Amino acid sequence: MASGDKCPRCDGLLIEIDHYGDRLIGCIKCNRWSWPGSDKPFMALPEDDLQTLNNLSDARHRAEDTKP
Repeated sequence: MASGDKCPRCDGLLIEIDHYGDRLIGCIKCNRWSWPGSDKPFMALPEDDLQTLNNLSDARHRAEDTKP
């Protein structure tokens, strides 16, 4: 599994995050995460961490919106 690949469950884009000093790659929608270079997800993030990621993602998309 590598950042930029597609999630095998939902076909969403995989992202890389820093989770308390550990680099993880996974899918926000499915909440499945693994170490870079691993081919199998091994963990789900706690709901609070997942909500924070969703909030950051939403804010980034709003900032990138260039519609008049």
